[in-house]
Amino acid sequence: MRQIVRSMLSTPFLLTAISVGLFGCGSVAEQNRQSQSPATPVAPATEVAVKPDTVAQSEEKSPTVAAEALQQPPLSVESTNSAAADTPAEATPSEKPKRKPIYDETADAKELIAKAVRRAQRDDKQVIIEWGGNWCGWCHLLHDCFTKVPEVAKIVNEEYELVLVDSNSNEKLMKEYTGDHSVQGFPHLTIVDQEGKVLTNQDTEPLEQGRRHDPALVTAFLSKWVVPKVDAEQLLSSKLELAKSSDKRVLFRVGDPYCGWCKVLSQFVQDHESLLAKDFVDVKIDTLRMSNGMKVSEAHRPPNANGHPWFIIMGPAGEVLATSVSDKGNIGYPGATEEIAHFMKMLRDTRKSLTDEDLASLEVDLNDFRIRREKKLAEKSSN
Repeated sequence: MRQIVRSMLSTPFLLTAISVGLFGCGSVAEQNRQSQSPATPVAPATEVAVKPDTVAQSEEKSPTVAAEALQQPPLSVESTNSAAADTPAEATPSEKPKRKPIYDETADAKELIAKAVRRAQRDDKQVIIEWGGNWCGWCHLLHDCFTKVPEVAKIVNEEYELVLVDSNSNEKLMKEYTGDHSVQGFPHLTIVDQEGKVLTNQDTEPLEQGRRHDPALVTAFLSKWVVPKVDAEQLLSSKLELAKSSDKRVLFRVGDPYCGWCKVLSQFVQDHESLLAKDFVDVKIDTLRMSNGMKVSEAHRPPNANGHPWFIIMGPAGEVLATSVSDKGNIGYPGATEEIAHFMKMLRDTRKSLTDEDLASLEVDLNDFRIRREKKLAEKSSN
């Protein structure tokens, strides 16, 4: 039906018919109703990074932290039994959409995609661009499928960075990503790799079953394009060889896709890659996504390294030189004053090429994040 609508857009009567919803909001013509949408979009939320309860100061750090260092939150996994999911949201010219907007119509889409690609590099994932709009009931249904159907939410959260881009305000950009692929309706999906290269485009109508998206079909499509699984044992072995050949240490980190503070630590490592690379070969072990991830983690976990993230600094032969476990327990991401002090001691005791100025720069950035976060916590508690 959506393809038929696209081919008949030049007919004035059909344009009028479409505008009142006769053909359903999956069609491209439905974009004409954008002017009826609320003027104020909803911006994507920032992550709520929560340290494991076993780590000191975990209660203190659990509220939302500085937006500059955090990205999209892990998707919630909920049941999808609502009546609203059975029928796409429709709107006549005299009505407002029945659902809360999920697309930010004023956002810089190029920036959204660039940040998603950067996060994908950080966490070894792919990117899903979901083209559509707040006017589109099928877009809301697919977003429900991505975030509320357990088997789908799992693969989206663990393997992808999801970006919602408003098609009305980014038509030219959409054509750059879809190329020769003829978009038949919305939502439309584009899978992008960690270099920003388009891997595939997918019309979502083939993923539908009745009036909703079929979880099995959606999961099968997403599974086809995930990053190939990495073997943690082989990864660590190759990193140790690299450290040996380059006379460096190994920064061995352990985490999982649902750990907010793991992402904050990964962001810090990514942002300071040029400095840390002077002395360290970075290796991140994902206990859920890697083959033998849990096995490698348990083989190297120091005593009292509870929760995620934890990390150690190894010599090129795999010998432990320093760990994230202080006299108060695992510091996780170094976000408190005493944790920063412990982390800086780890670097200072194992460095070879890092200068005092390099270390001072890293410490300043850690404290800058701490100050911004503490300010947010104070503002939150005063409201």
